[in-house]
Amino acid sequence: MTPKAFASGLMRGVVDENVSIYRDLFSQTSAADASDPYWKRALALFGSLTDEQRTIFFEIVRQVSIDTVSNILGVLDGVNPIDEGEATFTLISGNGQKINGDLQSFFLIEDEATPR
Repeated sequence: MTPKAFASGLMRGVVDENVSIYRDLFSQTSAADASDPYWKRALALFGSLTDEQRTIFFEIVRQVSIDTVSNILGVLDGVNPIDEGEATFTLISGNGQKINGDLQSFFLIEDEATPR
């Protein structure tokens, strides 16, 4: 797997898929059916939003997902340090080739190419 393919796969498999899952959960679950107090509150909030606000809500969910994945890729690439310690990582594909180093850049390019 190439670094670009890995970054693209993360966009589809993590960001896009999870936003779709959240969209379905929020749209198809009523607060009365939820047992978890967090979900009850989240669903009540969602239920109080207008259609336009719901669109914005999912844009925020998507952006938070993108920012999170991007930051993790930056850590793996060695450009976003964590804590005060130096940690270096090497991500190896199935064929034994190193794929980290530019993952964050490839991921952000993938995001920019995604129509909104």
